[in-house]
Amino acid sequence: MSGSATERVMQYIRQQKLVAGDRLPAEVDISRILGLSRNSLREAYADLMAKGLLKSKHGIGTFIANPPILNALTGSAGFWNLIEKAGMKASFREILRDQVSAPKEIAVIFGLAAENPTERLRWLFLANDQPCILVDHYLARGIPTSAFNETTEHDALAAIAPFTVIDGSSLSTRTSAINATDEIAELLQVNEGDALLWSTALVHSGDGSVPLASRSWMVPHLLNSHQVMALAPADFQGNASPLPEDEPK
Repeated sequence: MSGSATERVMQYIRQQKLVAGDRLPAEVDISRILGLSRNSLREAYADLMAKGLLKSKHGIGTFIANPPILNALTGSAGFWNLIEKAGMKASFREILRDQVSAPKEIAVIFGLAAENPTERLRWLFLANDQPCILVDHYLARGIPTSAFNETTEHDALAAIAPFTVIDGSSLSTRTSAINATDEIAELLQVNEGDALLWSTALVHSGDGSVPLASRSWMVPHLLNSHQVMALAPADFQGNASPLPEDEPK
């Protein structure tokens, strides 16, 4: 492998197709695999932890954190895949393109004053022809709406790929519950006040910028899914011996 220590670690993650929750080999083993000194490897780990891509569990090992957007920003994430993995037929409509004042937290991330408009795209995803996910994509300055076209279709990551430093990129999300407003309820064909899953997602470019921020509203009962997760001995330890990062502060 060539490149910096950080790049070699990222190449290894790509080649091994590691995902969030997977554990990296012991330092002595991955140092040998990548041809790095232990000090260089630790510096690379520190860099990737600072970017939120790796996390360390004391006494257990180093794990993949947020799913990295690795080789190409296509097909690795997205609502279309979520619907298909739930066993339903996915479809998509673009409802509008306009300029709006971005939500405050997104305006701050983009470095915009409150009065400066932001390009927005509103998308609606359907599962078996039933509306299930409404998405507002907010574009950072320099990201043209023309990048979202028939070639990229419903894939926002593919659209912003030419404007993103892909190596070291990541996708972070925060999800909570919210009651549907009249506007959102009409678009998702639910009742006003119904509980929805509400998320904010940020694409972090490898250069530290955020080219795309999104807000989404999801009808939860349409996307019930069955997931299987491997359990490790540490999962059965309860709270008797909390790891340092889990201790109350």
